[in-house]
Amino acid sequence: MSDELLVEVTRNGTVESRHFGAAVVCDFEGRVVESWGNIERLVFPRSALKPMLAIHLIESGASDHYSLSDAELSLACSSHQGELIHQELVESWLSRLGLTEDHLACGPVLPEDTERAHQLLASGQQGCRIHHNCSGKHTGFLTTALHLNLPLDNYHLLEHPLQQLSMDILSDLAGVDLKQYPMGIDGCGLPAPTMPLIQLGRAMARFAKPVGLSATRAQAIYRLHQAITNEPLYIAGHGTVVTELNDVTKGAVLAKTGAEGILTAALPARGLGIALKIADGSARARSVALLAILDRLDVLSDEDKHKLESHISPTIVNSRGLIVGEIRPAASWL
Repeated sequence: MSDELLVEVTRNGTVESRHFGAAVVCDFEGRVVESWGNIERLVFPRSALKPMLAIHLIESGASDHYSLSDAELSLACSSHQGELIHQELVESWLSRLGLTEDHLACGPVLPEDTERAHQLLASGQQGCRIHHNCSGKHTGFLTTALHLNLPLDNYHLLEHPLQQLSMDILSDLAGVDLKQYPMGIDGCGLPAPTMPLIQLGRAMARFAKPVGLSATRAQAIYRLHQAITNEPLYIAGHGTVVTELNDVTKGAVLAKTGAEGILTAALPARGLGIALKIADGSARARSVALLAILDRLDVLSDEDKHKLESHISPTIVNSRGLIVGEIRPAASWL
């Protein structure tokens, strides 16, 4: 099966570009509710795995031992923008552990938040490891490593016990041994597993409703639900589809982006998981596609849709401030 046309980009009402891809909606028992395109294709979920990669923080007892807050747990699940609130929380968390940013395996970068990046450059400063969108995840790994008395050195390598534990947790949720699939290296240096898109959908459904998992694992997942719902700004940042979806729906939709056109969502009340991949890796198309699926599932109220309008059908604005087009779901699959 080939990829399906999911999103169109228009200019003055005429389609200028098209984005193809695949998407799947699964329930917590692994059944496919709806699908579009080739859902058996192997994908790199990338950062979409972060909420599931934070489970070890709670299961291990590290979260309780270090009294992690909702904000810190949300940050552990995040692809944050490097806003000041993110930077300050990572700094204080590392300090509480007796660590510094030098312990983070991710590399130094400027914040993804443009305003913050400009502020730093204007003051003569450069980017650092804390600004990396994965620094919360890395701080979470260091927290668990400290609590379990595991080596901090090379904690990011696949052979490290903490990464092996992470692969076991992901495999449990996906319902398949991920070690059978190709493995890459992510932008932050951690392992980047692959899996069929359908398994990512199933993993998200089990994250939404962890029936059939161990009681300890289910409790950890529900704790992460609570943290993300209570502190949505820390999982992404101002103006992002992830933060705004989590905030507007009050946790009814727990969304998470992944690089190269990946976007996932867990719907706890319905026990559903959604996974989609835009074939060309486009970030501009993925939120439009996800929101179209959520609308099709009748998840969003009219008030929700009004608040999320800028993500449902984003406008294209030229350098003069004129609206010249829009990004919209393709009518063929709705």
